[in-house]
Amino acid sequence: MILCCAAAAVFPASAAEASTGSAQTRTVLNKGVNISKNADLQFGDFAAGTTQSRFRIDAVTGAIVRLNGNATSLGGTRSVATFIAQGTPFETVRLTVSENQIDLTRINGSDTMRVDQFRLDGGNGTRNRTLGASGSAVYKLGGRLTIGPNQAGGAYVGSFNISIDYQ
Repeated sequence: MILCCAAAAVFPASAAEASTGSAQTRTVLNKGVNISKNADLQFGDFAAGTTQSRFRIDAVTGAIVRLNGNATSLGGTRSVATFIAQGTPFETVRLTVSENQIDLTRINGSDTMRVDQFRLDGGNGTRNRTLGASGSAVYKLGGRLTIGPNQAGGAYVGSFNISIDYQ
């Protein structure tokens, strides 16, 4: 047999007591982060070969390397793309290349060459950077150019987009 008991206590009502407290609130508003182009990605001049050829421009050194094929690099103006990020000092920002690949189109023509495998400088393409005391960081970008067999001569141009934001 189970016996159950219940008890209730009644306490007389007393006057209500009020108490107040205070707290502070804080927020940090970072200024916007901006990026500006300092230099374009330029692969230089080439003589087309009879086989498909690929060249890479190194984001750190700016050196051009033939990966395969028999096209020839002739020198000319070469540069990695360089961007300067500006924002709140010591904040972390992230750069993103919007396209994985782009086509360069021959001026006054319809022939194309492909640029892909965009790579950033800084240890395996690190996209995150901490802005310095001046609120800036520099990004350098290289990529890979594919030249078709017997590619038509002329100047080829194209563009790509980048974005930057706080992390």
